[in-house]
Amino acid sequence: MSSQTYPGGVVIANPYPVDQVKIIQAPLPNKVVLPLQQRIGEEAKSCIKVGDRVLTGQVIAQTEDQFCVPIHASISGIVTAIDKQAIPHKSGLKSTCISIESDGQDEWIKTQGCGSDFLHCDRQTIIDYIQHSGIVGLGGAGFPSHAKLNKAIDCHTLIINGTECEPGVMCDDALMQYHPREVIRGVEILLHITGAQQAIIAIEKDKQEAYQSLLMFNHNDRISLTQLPTKYTSGAEKLLIKTLLDVEIPSGGFAADKGILCQNVSSVKAIFDAVIDQRPLVSRIVTITGDALTPINVEVRLGTSFEQVINLTDVNNQAHDYRMGGMMMGVDIETTQMPICKITNCIFVNNKTLKQPAKECIRCNTCNTVCPIGLLPQQLYWHAKSENIEKCTDYHLSDCIECACCSYVCPSNIDLVSYFSFAKALDKKQTADQERIDIARDRFEFREYRLDRNKEERSKMMAEKKQALKEKMAKDKEQGLEQTDKIAQAMARVKKTKEDNA
Repeated sequence: MSSQTYPGGVVIANPYPVDQVKIIQAPLPNKVVLPLQQRIGEEAKSCIKVGDRVLTGQVIAQTEDQFCVPIHASISGIVTAIDKQAIPHKSGLKSTCISIESDGQDEWIKTQGCGSDFLHCDRQTIIDYIQHSGIVGLGGAGFPSHAKLNKAIDCHTLIINGTECEPGVMCDDALMQYHPREVIRGVEILLHITGAQQAIIAIEKDKQEAYQSLLMFNHNDRISLTQLPTKYTSGAEKLLIKTLLDVEIPSGGFAADKGILCQNVSSVKAIFDAVIDQRPLVSRIVTITGDALTPINVEVRLGTSFEQVINLTDVNNQAHDYRMGGMMMGVDIETTQMPICKITNCIFVNNKTLKQPAKECIRCNTCNTVCPIGLLPQQLYWHAKSENIEKCTDYHLSDCIECACCSYVCPSNIDLVSYFSFAKALDKKQTADQERIDIARDRFEFREYRLDRNKEERSKMMAEKKQALKEKMAKDKEQGLEQTDKIAQAMARVKKTKEDNA
């Protein structure tokens, strides 16, 4: 039975509300920059070269690993560069990117799909179309949709996540308001693929227009809509499952293990586009918000620069801070020349302010009460600060979803989540270092064993050779004595014959 809520979390109203949620169609960009490093999996390998003309929707890079998701040209034009460029990622590292100059024609390549008669397509065929269309989780995780669907063998429940991942983000709200038919049809495609008995579309209560739009277009008895309290982080997968179904996914476990499949509502719309409209993922809706501009939602081609999208709204002339992905879990960026990626759901543009310095922890315990996972951030903080990873592990560091609720309520302005991110990275490094040490030790021990074994085998071989030589010499000596005896006997016979003839 659904509990409709969960312990912890924080209620944060949209800090930059709008009177009406709309979607602006961004003009075709003059240039796009498409990173070859997706969120999960290996870096894709380019299958075109500089100087080639590409068409919109054409595959320009792909990988061969289990998370293989191709990258498509989002405009038609000429490939001008394949080089390392900065991408919006917290690592700050550069990634190989493909730059395409637009020819202004937006000429599409012919693509494949099932069309509206998808019920006559078998499960694997549809999953292949989804994979070839480059569909990933558009809520921010970027996990390949086909990989999830391939694991959904015994799925009984679909959960469609229509909750915005963070306060201030409005792209999913806008999508559900303006594309409700496509969302419902996308859910029906997923029901056909998985064979699930039911699908639940979860929407927060502050999105009444989106709820009513979906309700109007939903005529499928297997699809239901559920409204949830507007609380951060209600959209986290495990929390959403617990809230809707009262099913707990254990630490290290997956929703698929319980027969549940979760998909973001934007990913569902992208699946509709791929299967029915035969269009790969080349654009997405992005929220542009913050206190430095008028908030808008923009449907924009992937690879378009942040700057071009931000310039579609009114921005003040002050110095700005930029953040991608959300006010809580987003990534701070230094320049607006970064490209829009599949996981770019929101860009915050705020007036530059001085960050409040962190103070000493006063042990108020507030962070413990808001943790939606039920961890003890205060204890984790002390152990992470002292780099005691073993203790962090004892306090279930790996279960932390880095939602930053603890940082948000901390009266001492301690960026708690940054300590947990650091501790996770340090744990990963120490684990990798230990694995290398173990491998080196195993190699050394095997070498020592091999040398000892070779020495023992050589000693045994030499002893056997020595023994064989002794036996051969004794045998040769015995044969020599027999030969000498035969010669003596022959000489005696000759002597006797001579004496008899005398």
